[in-house]
Amino acid sequence: MSSTLTWVLLLAVLGFWMLGAHNRLVRLRHDLRQAYAPLSSALRQRHAVALTLAETSRARMGDSPRAELVDGTIGAARRAGHACDQVQLKALRGNVLQQVAVAEERLVSLLEELGLALQDLTSGDGPDPVVSDLLRQRDQLQEQIAFSRLLYNRAADAYNQAIALFPTTLVANLLRFHRAPEFPPI
Repeated sequence: MSSTLTWVLLLAVLGFWMLGAHNRLVRLRHDLRQAYAPLSSALRQRHAVALTLAETSRARMGDSPRAELVDGTIGAARRAGHACDQVQLKALRGNVLQQVAVAEERLVSLLEELGLALQDLTSGDGPDPVVSDLLRQRDQLQEQIAFSRLLYNRAADAYNQAIALFPTTLVANLLRFHRAPEFPPI
């Protein structure tokens, strides 16, 4: 009788431990998704600023050789937005964050070029307040994105460490918890 009771107690302790490990992983995964929300929001705000800046600068560019920057910036902002949509669909799995980073890196590069081109075009006329405001918003969003990226990566690191910790890794594998990708710098 005592050996049966021992086995029951052992199984109960194991069951409670597995439940606790599962709940911890679920909480950390939830924290990870919560940490991605501000990053996603800031990225989407930058997409909107990029589209507005490109449309605003279209008239200034006219037929200059740099006019293709407008269309390139619009295309890059749309691709970056589509990549962000894919993250929502795939729930932070796989290489979707890598795709977002590549699209965002291209957008940042084109925004820099567009900003310099606008600066060259308006240098004799004085700064255009609308363009200056959009460029200021772009710079503020870049800082916000860097900070949000840091918070997301900390949450991803905490989640990934929990998954890698033995014996929690056994529960993670059994219940199909996958490593969270980190968001690369852009």
